[in-house]
Amino acid sequence: MHSKAEEIICQVPELNHEFIHFENFRGGLCNQTYKIQTKQSTYVLRINSRQNEYLNLTRRSEVEVMKKANREGFAPRVISDNHPEQFVVTEFIEGRVLEKDDLKGDHIKEMIMDRFKRIHRMEGQGRTCSPYDLIYGYLKGADQFQVKHPDGLNRILHRVEKIAHTRSDDKEYNGKFCHNDSFLCNMIYTGQQLQIIDWELSGVGDVFFELTLIPFTNQFSETDEREWLKLYFGYFEEETFHIFQDMKFVSMVREVVWGMFYSGITKEESHHDFDYYKFAEYCIQRIEHGIYQL
Repeated sequence: MHSKAEEIICQVPELNHEFIHFENFRGGLCNQTYKIQTKQSTYVLRINSRQNEYLNLTRRSEVEVMKKANREGFAPRVISDNHPEQFVVTEFIEGRVLEKDDLKGDHIKEMIMDRFKRIHRMEGQGRTCSPYDLIYGYLKGADQFQVKHPDGLNRILHRVEKIAHTRSDDKEYNGKFCHNDSFLCNMIYTGQQLQIIDWELSGVGDVFFELTLIPFTNQFSETDEREWLKLYFGYFEEETFHIFQDMKFVSMVREVVWGMFYSGITKEESHHDFDYYKFAEYCIQRIEHGIYQL
């Protein structure tokens, strides 16, 4: 696994110049990520997975988004992007990944909302990535790998179609640029700033989908969810709360098909000990019990 990283280090001048060492960084389930130390600086090398081939998202347009987010002040600087379909090198941000306990205070939550609003004002950069693009892209990929459809999948996909149809009427919050992978693990807190990493799923989508990602992975109570929505919109309305619940359902379905897709694309790989297919089945079970949280 490391030989590919070593090969890239040799061909990127910034990494090769006065190189000291590298280490596997942040055990992600998708891409391979490494921390590269030279005498001059520290970098992050991300060797891309093949998922974007199935989502019709180019790595070149992702890099353009990363550069724009860096100019806006909330993403690491891109160091090398000569081969974006294969890998990208960014500066290493000294800080720590946000954790669930960080959400107890208002300060971090307000910083997250500030970043969301600034992301949602970004131009599309020619990238579209709605929640439904993700769901049907992963599903198409899973079918190409001949992954068996878990029981109950068709029922939940039917509800997704109904939600997509309803959401298409919202011209204010549907059709905005979104990060689409804005979990706490993709937020680096430096002590002063909040930096957002992993822009590979970014594109024009639905703000409400973005807003569900932290609550549904951090077991927000109904009260927490209402406060979360009020933080973003500045007010609370029951209608937005109902939309939020629908999009939490969509988020759970995205997890189902993500698990299916990755069970197919990684079946020949031995270095993964995560059971993606069992995860997909687990998410369906939760949906069937009316639980739209991981």
